[in-house]
Amino acid sequence: MRIRLAPKVAVTVVLAVFMLAPTVSAAPLFEGSGNAVVDLGSVNKSVIIEFTFMGSGPVVMTPIFIKDKRPTPWLDSSAPLAGSVFAEKNSSPLIGAKITAPDQWTLEVLPLTSAPKETSGIIPTVIQLPKATKSDSSRTFTYEGNADVVVFPISAKGMSGFPIVNSSGSIKKKITLPRGTKYISIWAIGPWKIKK
Repeated sequence: MRIRLAPKVAVTVVLAVFMLAPTVSAAPLFEGSGNAVVDLGSVNKSVIIEFTFMGSGPVVMTPIFIKDKRPTPWLDSSAPLAGSVFAEKNSSPLIGAKITAPDQWTLEVLPLTSAPKETSGIIPTVIQLPKATKSDSSRTFTYEGNADVVVFPISAKGMSGFPIVNSSGSIKKKITLPRGTKYISIWAIGPWKIKK
């Protein structure tokens, strides 16, 4: 099943967002229930995929590229779940998302620059720093939960680095953000905090 946002709905979304926050550009909101393939058009840059999954059960969201036959899933977890993940630019355009879900879901493709400037949360998210690091920069990362936690830096140009946290369960550790880090992807279900 292919799902596309109807033009009339897109106009409503644009108007609603314009009235609430004129400086934010509207992105189509894709909605569905159960398993589906979402047509994302053609995305040629790094973006954020914001999502919600309702119900109870396993959820998997996998990118579809024109040429990549075996892409790595953006997420493989359990519903209910909400948050955002980083989708890095690929050698071929991103054209869709394959969704396996037990119930209702939403998906939105947002520019990387829309990442919030947060330092704490309880869901997976992509955040941005006030400015890119000029040199290697230390932070303290804390996670209070019992699930997997993965944290990796993203440059201002949208290129990801190696994970600086890849663990399971509660942790508190010093991390080093490499020079040029502007965004950070945090996969954590449960309270997390990052501070200088």
